[in-house]
Amino acid sequence: MGQLLRIGHHSGIEGPIEVAAEAFLADSDFTDATRHVYRRTLLALADELEHGIRVHEISQAVLRRYLKDQYGNASPATYNRNLATFRSFFDWCIEFDRTTTNPTARIKNRKNRRTTTAERQARPISYDELDALWANDTHDRRDRCYWAMLYDTAARANELLLLNIEDLDLANKEAIVNGKGGSAEHVHWSSLTARRLPGIIAKRTTGPLFIANRRPVRAPATDDLCPTTGRARLSYRRAAELFKTATTQPDGTHHTLHQLRHSRLTHLAADGETAPMLKAKSRHSSLRSLEPYVNPSHQDIKDMTNRHDPNRRRK
Repeated sequence: MGQLLRIGHHSGIEGPIEVAAEAFLADSDFTDATRHVYRRTLLALADELEHGIRVHEISQAVLRRYLKDQYGNASPATYNRNLATFRSFFDWCIEFDRTTTNPTARIKNRKNRRTTTAERQARPISYDELDALWANDTHDRRDRCYWAMLYDTAARANELLLLNIEDLDLANKEAIVNGKGGSAEHVHWSSLTARRLPGIIAKRTTGPLFIANRRPVRAPATDDLCPTTGRARLSYRRAAELFKTATTQPDGTHHTLHQLRHSRLTHLAADGETAPMLKAKSRHSSLRSLEPYVNPSHQDIKDMTNRHDPNRRRK
């Protein structure tokens, strides 16, 4: 990286996108977590396009095609977040004379449209279905541990993917993750996760907790490489793809990784946990933010009504 940064702002319009990306990240006032996400997004673009492509060679048509290929099936929030990364990057490139136009200028953000499929995928998953999922040994042990840990901690999907083994406190069943805005936050798990972690950690002591099954074709950033196995950190795209495959129903609907967080909070609410405790577990900034996640089922409401029936039989 040192060589890339020495090129700095003076490499001009001839610099390839990899060089421009590193200079942009070095020049920007990002948190470490944000810089990590931006780097992965920008270098993924560089990897997908022709090697050594210059910033000014990336047209609107090229970028539209890339966004469609990579994020066409992603949620509007994911699509818009990556588009915002490219928009910031190309604005910076214009400012420092690396290109004269921003190819994102006429690419619009996607609107959230709730379809019947989306509504179904937003619903919590029953615990019985989840228990059967991570008990099914036809799925990779790593994936079952990741799914169980996502549910157990009610963490965001990418927070756990960015965990390193040295971030874990196995004795106390907790870890420190990079939360929203780059803040260091604690997540906690139960025996559901604790009994699965040793199997995926094995003899490793450092590096990414969740790693790919194969060695990478191209060398990833040092922080994303396991020093013991030489394998790269499991990507969000691959993790989401695996969960989709594992949960796809005959009608084509499937569950999403976010539903594991949603389900945990809903189940805790149904079990009587208070809103402040749910807020602490989920690390939301406000109680209002919990509203989309805490969604008691018809049966939960019926059971609550029966519990408070003044004429019900008491033991």
